[in-house]
Amino acid sequence: MFYFKNVISSVTRYKINLVIKILIISDFLFWSAYQLLGPFFAIFITDNIKNGGLEAVGISAAIYLIFKSVFEIPVGIYIDRSKVEKDDLYTAFFGTLLMGFLYFAYIFIDSIWQLYLLQALMGIAAALSYPGWCSIFTRHIDKGKEGFEWSIYDILSGVGMAAAAALGGFMAQEFGFNFLFILVGIISIFSAFILLFIKNKIYYCSPKKLVKKKK
Repeated sequence: MFYFKNVISSVTRYKINLVIKILIISDFLFWSAYQLLGPFFAIFITDNIKNGGLEAVGISAAIYLIFKSVFEIPVGIYIDRSKVEKDDLYTAFFGTLLMGFLYFAYIFIDSIWQLYLLQALMGIAAALSYPGWCSIFTRHIDKGKEGFEWSIYDILSGVGMAAAAALGGFMAQEFGFNFLFILVGIISIFSAFILLFIKNKIYYCSPKKLVKKKK
């Protein structure tokens, strides 16, 4: 947690707008949490799911990606119907929140069909989350700093995931997968609520042009 606090503190000191900072911090926490578990998820399946072998690992990953791909385009079309960013924000919020809660459900599963169902729901939640986040980031990125701000996002996400992967291996060994699922779920939910800090900074519709909502 000390590492996360230092990273978040360093991001807040960069001269970039608040919306971009909040989006970066939220995704940094989310992807770091994901990577606590990600490299070891296959081991969870083979060791804890009845008849869970390498085939189940591959199918579960495919189910997640298929459902994410199928639902992501309709979500993108939906949020593009208007220039109001409220729908972008809340689809990103609820998608991330749902993913956080779904991590808790992995504690209770022990069969292949339950695993596949959760992977499908995870894919739908991810499809809700990503288009809204990307849309807001695209609109609010500081003009003339696009390369720098995308680099900051990518570097911090990569460093966070690298540190989390190393830490996740230790935690899985010492405390087990249930502890990891709980921790990942809590951090993911927290990253969702961080997004709400920009609700007064997003764009709302006016008759002629986009304007920011006044406090």
